[in-house]
Amino acid sequence: MDNTEEQQVERLKEFWKEHGKGIVAGVVIGFGLFYGWRYYDQHTLETQQRASANYEQLTAELSEGSENAVLEAQEFVSENPKNVYAQLVALQLAQHSVERADLATAVTALQSVVDSAEDENMSALASIRLARVLIAQEQLDAALSLVKKPLPEAYAGFAAELEGDILAEQGNTEEARAAYERALQAGESLTPALQMKLNSLVKS
Repeated sequence: MDNTEEQQVERLKEFWKEHGKGIVAGVVIGFGLFYGWRYYDQHTLETQQRASANYEQLTAELSEGSENAVLEAQEFVSENPKNVYAQLVALQLAQHSVERADLATAVTALQSVVDSAEDENMSALASIRLARVLIAQEQLDAALSLVKKPLPEAYAGFAAELEGDILAEQGNTEEARAAYERALQAGESLTPALQMKLNSLVKS
């Protein structure tokens, strides 16, 4: 079973690309029975289409390193916290920021997804990535609280491995070993270094 983070992101993107309009249409029809569906249909579809177009534009600008890309992405995310396209932009913004050692911006972007995403997979992915950034900032307790909360099965291995990393850093060898063992049991698509981490604790 493939559980890599990038594959999870691609699945989320593909799902909304293929089914987003259908989901919106379903919502439109349901609400239309009560609130006059013509206006809601047009307004919702237009909003979703604008969000999709903004997503395409902003992710391209971030990839190209355009001058105002970060500020424009931050504004889009801030103004549309519940929109899935804004959440995908936030993930891209966080990655862009980490690559440029701007960890504070990455934390803000990822936290917005954790706080706002209604899709549990989107929230889980943001939580895992946020925990990694917090570890880099040496905010170990905050990172630990993220990876110990209940997450979908597809993310359990990533969370357990990060939990082991944090506990090992804190000197909690036995708990770290148990976390790494849970990560190994969760699947085969985790980081190649996981078995080495576990071995190093066994030998210590």
